[in-house]
Order: sequence, then C-alpha cells, then structure tokens
Amino acid sequence: MKEKAVKVVSLQGTLQKEEFISIGLKAALALEEEKRKKAEGRVAKLEAHKAKSASEATARAMEEFKASSKMKDLNITFD
Repeated sequence: MKEKAVKVVSLQGTLQKEEFISIGLKAALALEEEKRKKAEGRVAKLEAHKAKSASEATARAMEEFKASSKMKDLNITFD
C-alpha cells in the first residue's frame, strides 16, 4: 500500500511539472501571436503607404507631363 501512495505522490509531482510547462508554453505562444499580429499590422500600414506613394508619384508625373512644353504644344485635354 505504501508503494502505491509513493507512486501517486510521484505522479502528482510529475503532473504538476507538466502543467507548469504547459502554462509556460501557452504564455510563450500568446506572446508570439501578439508579435505576429503587430507585425501584420505594420506590414499592412507599409503596404498602404506604398500604394499611396505610388499613386501620388503617378499623379505628380502626370501633372509634370501635362505641364511640359511639348505637351502644351499638343493642345490635348485630359479628363
């Protein structure tokens, strides 16, 4: 009977260690998920900025093209 009691105590200790490890792993996973979400947010902002910059560059290029002396001589209208 004493052997069974010792084994139960040993198994309970092992279970507690495993639970502690599990809690640590869950916390680490939660931190990694948070980092991933922040990184995805930064990527989305950068992509939006990139698209806006490209659009602005295109608009500036069109305005410069329209204002160029060669373009003025063509008398072409843009909508």
